[in-house]
Amino acid sequence: MITKSINALKKAIQLEKDGIDFYLKSAKKTKNIFTKKIFEELAREEENHIKAINRIYEDLKNNSIKIEWVTAESKDNIEKVFQDALVEKAIKSKDDLEALNLALDFENKSIKYYERLAKNSKDNFERRFYFTLSYEERGHYLKIMDSIQYISDPTGWYYVKERSMVDGG
Repeated sequence: MITKSINALKKAIQLEKDGIDFYLKSAKKTKNIFTKKIFEELAREEENHIKAINRIYEDLKNNSIKIEWVTAESKDNIEKVFQDALVEKAIKSKDDLEALNLALDFENKSIKYYERLAKNSKDNFERRFYFTLSYEERGHYLKIMDSIQYISDPTGWYYVKERSMVDGG
């Protein structure tokens, strides 16, 4: 049981490393400061996932799992990127949109992987951990969708986010 968990965690670490690599390369390639900030923030969040996975990996490896609450990370950082974007003009770039769509696919695969691990886990702590990672990756997915919408249609994005009302009177 523990060997299976350790192998799953090793694969999860590699998945997160692949995410960091993709996000940092994408951040370096983009000329759009908004997209660059999104990719850099996603890379930082993936680094936090690796730290959490490593803690649990070491505990499992040493047979000293510590029961603690696993909680979701703060959304403040990514929301700040959108606030900072108020002063930036979003530049619609086919390459940026393509990279963001690839990121969507990557996050979707991560979500499915962590959900499968959670579903197959017999240990409550481990199950909660994987569901939390799945939740985090779902948050990344939504952030990327938000970014695509912002870059594609900034006016529409502000309209939806600000919950603007059109008075028919």
